[in-house]
Amino acid sequence: MKKTLIFPGALALAFAASAQSGTVVYNETMKLEIHIDGMDAGMAEMLPKERKSVKMLHFTPDASIYVNGKQNEDQEVAEEMAGGGTMVIRMDEADEQLYYDIKNQKITEQRDFMSRLFLIESAVDSLSWKLTGNRRDVLGYPCIEATYQKDTVRTVAWFTPAIPVSTGPGKYHGLPGIILEVNVDDGKRIISAASVTDGDVAALLVRPKKGRKVSGEEFNKIVEEKTGEMEGEGGATIMIKISK
Repeated sequence: MKKTLIFPGALALAFAASAQSGTVVYNETMKLEIHIDGMDAGMAEMLPKERKSVKMLHFTPDASIYVNGKQNEDQEVAEEMAGGGTMVIRMDEADEQLYYDIKNQKITEQRDFMSRLFLIESAVDSLSWKLTGNRRDVLGYPCIEATYQKDTVRTVAWFTPAIPVSTGPGKYHGLPGIILEVNVDDGKRIISAASVTDGDVAALLVRPKKGRKVSGEEFNKIVEEKTGEMEGEGGATIMIKISK
């Protein structure tokens, strides 16, 4: 049984007037929870509490690509420890690209982990979005709220039918309009649009080809096998090194 989504007349009129290709710049903030066995309160206070980055989504009706913004910088904190040791916490911004073939429903990810490139190809996961009926503006665009629940994690998205392209930041997609804001697990990860510009971006939509081809499960296993490291959902690799 097919569901038909009916929007108010003002939103329907926006379909025809809106551009269907361009770039969205997003600000992304990811909360960090790092736990180390034997860590005292002073050391815990030193650990970073969040990771901020800038991302860009170039889109057309047929495809989109989600890449790092130019403003991103690696972050490093060094602190002397009792007994003469040094703890260095470094957060490297991975060279990530996520290409979404909207027309053929396929995703190609380029992941950079410890200076090694990996290429992950997969079919698109269908996200079971539910419309709440809530509405608000984001950057002047009329948006509709949708939610998605997986296990205990609730994701809230705001999409605009005024840009009728079924894509969004990262792997968030599947709504009848581009997603301008995402809130994962009550603020643990927030992705919000900072600007939207129209334009011909077809030349930027290049499917990643570099890297060792692996499945998503194989890539996750490689990351988990590296002790003393944690890879964040947003692509930041956090390395903790303690020297004496």
